[in-house]
Amino acid sequence: MGLGLAIKAFFALLTSNTLPDNLLKEMKLQKEPEKVALPAGPTPEELRKQEAEHNARAMQLLNILQRDARLVDFLKEDIKPYADAQVGAAVRNLHESCQQVLSRYLQLEPVMDSSEGEQVTVATGFDPATIKLIGNVTGKPPIKGLLRHRGWKVTKVDLPALPETTSQIILAPAEVEIP
Repeated sequence: MGLGLAIKAFFALLTSNTLPDNLLKEMKLQKEPEKVALPAGPTPEELRKQEAEHNARAMQLLNILQRDARLVDFLKEDIKPYADAQVGAAVRNLHESCQQVLSRYLQLEPVMDSSEGEQVTVATGFDPATIKLIGNVTGKPPIKGLLRHRGWKVTKVDLPALPETTSQIILAPAEVEIP
């Protein structure tokens, strides 16, 4: 440590009873701030794997809705040429089959327990992914309004294990009857 540095330190201590940070650094007496290790987030590869898993699960559910209810067939069909009675009969069967799939593989609950049409209060700090404000939205919560849709949340998923060898792109195989 040089004489000039010692003099600066002496006068700093004399006048303020402390050493300024720049002198502490120069004298190598100041500890470097500790670097806090933040928990590592998922790597890009892990994110790709998670996305692929989510996509595969979505395809799996759509596959089950096709297999058990023929949902994709119905949605891709042009129903304009059919009479309302024919469409109604098809929808009744489709509705029942889709309900069975949902209750077998997913546990669903309403986001809000109130009845639709009932007045509700949206609290301060609500999650916009959970509650969507519609209509003449002014002011800040708490806000009173009419519940137009209770919303749905998935509380449990019970899908079978994904097959490792099946292509997830094929939603339903073509069916060929051999005479």
